[in-house]
Amino acid sequence: MGSTRIVIDRRFSDLDLMGHVNNVVYHEYLQEARFRLLAGLGRETVVAMPQVVARQEIDYIAPIGMGLEPLVVETWIESIGRSSYVVAYRILDSDGSLAARAKTVMVVFDPATQKSRPIPGEVRTWLESAMGAAEDHQ
Repeated sequence: MGSTRIVIDRRFSDLDLMGHVNNVVYHEYLQEARFRLLAGLGRETVVAMPQVVARQEIDYIAPIGMGLEPLVVETWIESIGRSSYVVAYRILDSDGSLAARAKTVMVVFDPATQKSRPIPGEVRTWLESAMGAAEDHQ
């Protein structure tokens, strides 16, 4: 499967006083792309497997202005550990230019113990199907 291209519509409310998409809104774009990627892999990756964001980082490359055309977020699984995995992204403006790169570390979580837990085998298989390498997304 590799990377998935998620189309996200811009909203006028995404803009800040400088006329470009506010930095906080990028996190919403990433959340939407991550949810759609995981939902496409299997229901349990979203519904039956509690997980939390442990870390999120964004490199802003170029501002995104207002436009009628949607943005594209390319997303893929970069790595998988025992109880965590890394989702990587590229946010592309409507002309295909790179606006941002980002990564999110997700940790599978046990609400009862309030601790991480191993990624279930079936979910690991789904995550592996979405693996991609950063050099594939330059």
